[in-house]
Amino acid sequence: MFNSYSTYVKIKPTDHRFFDFILLFGLFMLVLPAVSSSQEDQGLLTLEQSVRRVAEIAPEMKAADAEVGKQKGKWEQADAWPNPSVSIQVDDNLSREVGGRGYDVTELAISQPIPLGRLAYQRQQAEAGLTSAEAQRKHQQLMLEYKVAQHFHILQLKEAMLQLAKKRLQQASHYQSGDRKHHRGDPLVRYLTPLETMRLDIVLQAAKQSVEVAEGEFNDVITSFKALLGAPIDGQLRLMPLKPVPTPEGFDALESNLQNHPGLEADKQTVASLEAGIDVAKWQRFADPTVTIFRRNAFLANQRQPNMGIMLSVQVPFWNQNNGGVTQARHAVYQAQAALEINQRDLQSNLYRSYLHLGHLVEQAEHYRTRLLQPAQQVFKLTRKGFDAGELNILTLIDANNTYFDAQARYLTLLQEGWLELAAVRISAGLSLLSNNPETDFGVVK
Repeated sequence: MFNSYSTYVKIKPTDHRFFDFILLFGLFMLVLPAVSSSQEDQGLLTLEQSVRRVAEIAPEMKAADAEVGKQKGKWEQADAWPNPSVSIQVDDNLSREVGGRGYDVTELAISQPIPLGRLAYQRQQAEAGLTSAEAQRKHQQLMLEYKVAQHFHILQLKEAMLQLAKKRLQQASHYQSGDRKHHRGDPLVRYLTPLETMRLDIVLQAAKQSVEVAEGEFNDVITSFKALLGAPIDGQLRLMPLKPVPTPEGFDALESNLQNHPGLEADKQTVASLEAGIDVAKWQRFADPTVTIFRRNAFLANQRQPNMGIMLSVQVPFWNQNNGGVTQARHAVYQAQAALEINQRDLQSNLYRSYLHLGHLVEQAEHYRTRLLQPAQQVFKLTRKGFDAGELNILTLIDANNTYFDAQARYLTLLQEGWLELAAVRISAGLSLLSNNPETDFGVVK
């Protein structure tokens, strides 16, 4: 064959145009499916885009950012010294000594409280409080991501169920008002008895009801999702379709990441802040020592003479030791430690359970697709051909129709359950879909 072909096309050893054409054509055929797929997915809303949009406008994130700002204000003020106080005394003592009348400044004093060891512990407490607020912000973002994922995957399922119901209606309409009306009198087209027509009409009406129900459920869910996104209620919104869930990474990697979970980190920093609060409470049992420097005018040896002095004021814990605040601070630490242990226990348990369930759902969905859905599709195809040929009765067709579309619905449900479980794994392991934190706009504060 090559010899006969070479008699029509002469290829010189130095001429590479033919091979360049073959190479370019092959590359074009490889790139074309990817381009077509990207064009199909263009304009579809992804889960990550939804999460980022909600994180930018959600009031939950605004509250978390405000808490960070509040703790930062405490941190900036934590090691500030108390302001000094100035006192001036004016009386007529000096004028009376010389037999005159009038008022003079007789004393000027400056007092400064000295926070001996309190500021260092206040600084530690404020730093831990700020770190806890930042971690709590990340945890709030994780919880918001999980909420968005739930709405997103539920909407994906409702949209897929609506499309499936429309296909079911289209298939049911095929036997009632489809191609059969155009082939009346054709001996190759199967004749339907009145009983078979009635049975198919029942299937058709049931399919119409399924579409009505699916449309109602879809509209309810998409309205809630648009409100969550802050999108116009009457605007168009197209989501990425449901696809098989990817295989999760190893459990050891997820478990190791659990130690950096924002929720646990927030609890740890809360414990650290409260532990520093015990030392703060100890120093706050009594007032800070106060050093006072004063200048006093007096009348001595028949003349005015100023004198200066320094005074130290210390509170004496004679009646009250003020230990109640220390006891409260210590037991607040015990409560925070218990809350940390509870959260760690629950996250560990939830991660293990969600991971096992996710793996089970991935295997179940693949088994369902290969062992139930594909055979049901093949049986439905063969049943339609057999029914049209008059080899099978109407009940067999209806049974194959219901089996196939029910298998489709169950497979879509398994996919959605898998994606929901993957979202549960992410929040339990402390994994975020966003690589950076979206900025929050607080608007104008008056």
